[in-house]
Amino acid sequence: MANYKTPGVYVEEISKFPPSVAQVETAIPAFIGYTEKAEKLNGDSLHLKPTRITSLLEYETFFGSAQPETINVTVDDTVDDTDTITNRTLKVHQPISKSPFLMYYSMQLYFANGGGPCYITSVGQYGENASPKKTLVLSTELTAGLTEINKEDEPTLLVFPDATSISGTTDFYDLYEQALMQCNKLQDRFTIIDTKHCDETADPKPVQELRDEISLGKDYLKYGAAYYPFLQTVLNYRYDESSVVIEHIRSTPNAVPTALKNLEGIAGDIVHLPENISVNLPDQLDAIRTITVSGDDIGGALGNLIKFMVDKFDMYGSPKDMDETNSELLLPELEDALESLETLIAIKNQIVDDATSVVNSITENISQVNAVDNALGAITNRFDNGTNGIETVYDNLVKLHTKLTKDDKPSKYVTTISSGASNIIDELKKLVEVSITGVSPNVVYAYTTDVFGGAPSLADDLATLIAAVNAADLDGTDKDNGYMNGRTLDQIVGKDNTIYNQIKVEIDALPLTLPPSAAMAGIYARVDATRGVWKAPANVGLTYVIKPVVQISQDDQGDMNVDTVGGKSINAIRTFTGKGTLVWGARTLSGNDNEWRYINVRRFFNMVEESVGKATEQFVFEGNDASTWVRVRAMIENFLNLQWKAGALAGAKAEQAYYVRVGLGQTMTAQDILEGRMIIEIGMAAVRPAEFIILRFSHKMQEA
Repeated sequence: MANYKTPGVYVEEISKFPPSVAQVETAIPAFIGYTEKAEKLNGDSLHLKPTRITSLLEYETFFGSAQPETINVTVDDTVDDTDTITNRTLKVHQPISKSPFLMYYSMQLYFANGGGPCYITSVGQYGENASPKKTLVLSTELTAGLTEINKEDEPTLLVFPDATSISGTTDFYDLYEQALMQCNKLQDRFTIIDTKHCDETADPKPVQELRDEISLGKDYLKYGAAYYPFLQTVLNYRYDESSVVIEHIRSTPNAVPTALKNLEGIAGDIVHLPENISVNLPDQLDAIRTITVSGDDIGGALGNLIKFMVDKFDMYGSPKDMDETNSELLLPELEDALESLETLIAIKNQIVDDATSVVNSITENISQVNAVDNALGAITNRFDNGTNGIETVYDNLVKLHTKLTKDDKPSKYVTTISSGASNIIDELKKLVEVSITGVSPNVVYAYTTDVFGGAPSLADDLATLIAAVNAADLDGTDKDNGYMNGRTLDQIVGKDNTIYNQIKVEIDALPLTLPPSAAMAGIYARVDATRGVWKAPANVGLTYVIKPVVQISQDDQGDMNVDTVGGKSINAIRTFTGKGTLVWGARTLSGNDNEWRYINVRRFFNMVEESVGKATEQFVFEGNDASTWVRVRAMIENFLNLQWKAGALAGAKAEQAYYVRVGLGQTMTAQDILEGRMIIEIGMAAVRPAEFIILRFSHKMQEA
């Protein structure tokens, strides 16, 4: 009031407009977790200092990026005989040991889903220059961050992106209980809660585990909402190219299938000689008793030769009637025997070639290599065992045949046949001693029978070899390391840019799984900005999300939505054909509370309470009289009227949507006024979501 002492004109302004209520921000999340770094541009530390940011770029400036992952890549090439790649398979594996720090990825998901300004509280750093460098997520450190955010007035949502990496289930849910208690105390914020994990095979399952572990009453539960399951996102892992290790496998065709088929076919075709075919040549010729041979086969050729020798020579090897005729008759028999031996040796060589192919194909299986080698050794030993080996005997017989054909005197036949240092009779004895008989004429391979009884035959050795090959479980290819094997991604850039770019594309295609809380914080911000805090944050699509990790059915959600025992509702995130991934639930944890069942009702009251509370601070120490009461009531009514017109309050008329009461005899007694208390009572008919839309159909009777 002016002091009127000096004559003149005095101007006074009279306030006619009532004061107004400014609506506070409703979706300002506080993210509490671990960051790569935490410092201002001038180097000042931001550790445990809540910092307001407005964009992902600002986050990266102050807090860095994600922790790099170690990723392994397998390149499997199939090449033909000309070393040309006929098929290439590229597989990028999920990181074996994923980083427990998810703050950066969560910020990406938050901003992608509509997030705006938020607070970051870094409780620890995992960057290379951090001291100490964090490797684990600890509930005590996250609780310290929660304590710091308690001092900030603006945040309205609490989010813990790294909490799911806490090792203990009890510690995990204790953290959320601390957050709910802070919300109850301050009454201006709300907690978005994740389940500990998404393993549906666990006992108890994630939803039941949350209900079991959170034991607060409904006065606290109304300040939080839980979401399930985790989300598979399109976000890219951060990685260093020097830590991407490549396993390069080259698969080349081998002869194993053909070799195995050959061996099995030969074994199946082997035919034992008839019972009446026998060869008995012990060490002394006088021990020969009978030689009976039937059929024109390997055994027959050798048997005919031996039979001829017995007929023409006495028991001591001396010729009975040596002349030119004997020579003419002996030579054809010997030539037949040599031809039979050539066939047998060729067969042996084929067995060795096939078995060697097998051994080369299974070098990684030591036990099977040894088994095949042993079986192959038994076979080759029959053909190559010094002076008694079949191939040695064959070579000697060839020489004797040559010598015999050059002899022009019957007197020299005796030496060539039986009495010389190297003679045909001795070589035949060696053949018998290594157990060669024969097979039917149409079979390529021969078998042996030990005339001294009991020893394995060539057929037995072949069967052992086939068994060893079968046990190796061959795939028809040889595998070895390609030129990229053991190299890292940065080592092939510029050398093979095609595969370099393919690997980078495949790494970027790896799905990254995150808990849903950060995405939901973005959804809250988006719905608040486009519709209003009074709109339920549900039936809204999620961006940057491929699908939920767990597919939830209608029956599954029924159990999550309504908890008849503890009343703790869990909101589902589901995939719908033609609609994508949607948030399909809008209940607080206090799901059985008629007053605070819905998230939008709780958050709308938070907004009105804080907005009106801040607006009425200007009346502190004003006169507690009717004039003040009128101004206060008008201010609040104007604010609520705007909310009603926006659709936040239900009612055909304003008086049906809200009321504001203040005054002596209405909300205060004389004692209240004497004690300086101005009591204002506000009632609001908050809009509740149509959670269940029920369509009722019936038949209508015909009227005409």
